[in-house]
Amino acid sequence: MSENLHNFTCCNPIQLKPTLIFFIFFSLLIKSQNTRDAESLFAESKALLYKKPKESGVIAQFLLKNSSTDKEKLQALILLTESNLLAGDYNSATEKLFQSLELSKKIGDPKNDIKINSLLNRLCNELEIESSQLYLIKDEMTLIYYDKAIQSYSQSNWKQTIKYLKSSEKQKSNQELMNFYYALSYCNIGKNDSAQYFAKKIRNIEPYYFYTLSKIRFMEKDFSQSNEEINHLKPIESNVQDLWLKGEIYKLAAENYKKSKDWNQYRDYYKLQIALQDSLNSVKESARISFLSKIDHKQDEILEAKSNYQKNIIYLILIAIFAVLIIAYFLNRKLEQKKINVEKALMDSEERLRFINENKIPESGGKIVIPDKTIRFLLEKLELFERNEEYTDSSISLNQLAENLNTNTKYLSEIINTHKNKNFHSYINELRINYIINKLKNNPVYLKYKVSHLAEEAGFSSHSLFSTVFKQVTGNSPASYIKLIIKKESDENA
Repeated sequence: MSENLHNFTCCNPIQLKPTLIFFIFFSLLIKSQNTRDAESLFAESKALLYKKPKESGVIAQFLLKNSSTDKEKLQALILLTESNLLAGDYNSATEKLFQSLELSKKIGDPKNDIKINSLLNRLCNELEIESSQLYLIKDEMTLIYYDKAIQSYSQSNWKQTIKYLKSSEKQKSNQELMNFYYALSYCNIGKNDSAQYFAKKIRNIEPYYFYTLSKIRFMEKDFSQSNEEINHLKPIESNVQDLWLKGEIYKLAAENYKKSKDWNQYRDYYKLQIALQDSLNSVKESARISFLSKIDHKQDEILEAKSNYQKNIIYLILIAIFAVLIIAYFLNRKLEQKKINVEKALMDSEERLRFINENKIPESGGKIVIPDKTIRFLLEKLELFERNEEYTDSSISLNQLAENLNTNTKYLSEIINTHKNKNFHSYINELRINYIINKLKNNPVYLKYKVSHLAEEAGFSSHSLFSTVFKQVTGNSPASYIKLIIKKESDENA
């Protein structure tokens, strides 16, 4: 038995080596194959992006769920955002774009920032939102030349579009769509030979290719041939998934049939164009509200983080000062009174600084347009809020009130500024002071209360802040104001 055991212990490691080597090799092979499969799927998703954005999005969604690294997840999110934009799913595009922003910060690759910046600008353009409203989310919304070219094209500035496209070649933007906009821009300025040249370069993305050929024929006033090119895309609903392109095709087809006086076909395509535009407008309005809400939430988080950082710095400074004062106290008891005075001065200074900061009117990132119906609704809600004296809640904030009124902070702040002629903090503080003034005038018991009790009942966080705001509203300190009321009552009773 001992001989068998000796044979096993001596020989078994040698027997196991080939198995172990095979296992390691097989694991590496599987990992390598998975990497190649992922790369192949990414390439396929990119290839389908402008031909069939919905199918591209399905592949990107699969890659997102099965990605093993943050870099792959971000790549899939960017593809999903772009495919959703093309397919007109703006809500999903918004969701994926904000996920991309978070993941991009974690990875810290400037190349990703450029792409995400471009998509942010495209989404803002689609939803007709000023990109300046994203000033806290992105410190610098720098447009790449390709984005500038698209904007110029939408403004019918064809020559400027061509200039920007030439500049964007250095930035290695999407070459296929660059050729598409090259072709359309040259077509619009009457250079059909150049338009034909660039049209040939987009043969592999048929919807854009046949639309471009149809546009060229239309500019040549060959309306019959123009419609023949569009007929290659029939049925349009299944072959064209880019909603912007589909709308342009409907518009061009309607113009073709109008020029050739085929009024039945003209009416059909005109109705399709209007129906698609109405549907898009409805989707965009919903997405615009969602996008603005996400911007508000995100920027509130950023402001809160900055505020917490500043508070921590102040706390560290105060702790350091307090430590120095304690040491000084033990060294010389005569400095006790001075220490108390310094602490009081610091606290008052901090209180005044916070009051000033709270009463600053926040800078607006752009003009906010609020529907009349929403304005009336919120003004009614604010009137109810005032009648119910909910402002005496010391925890009330702009975010909390906006949530209670089922709106966003931007709308609420704009309406208070416009219709109450003051910012949020001034509005709340003035309501609180008027509440206390009413109590002092109509309930003699309140004349006997301490100022600190009045401040607490009104909803103020501190005695000093209450006194500061009270004097700002009435021109008198709380104590002086109470004396005036007592004197007046005494004079009337005399």
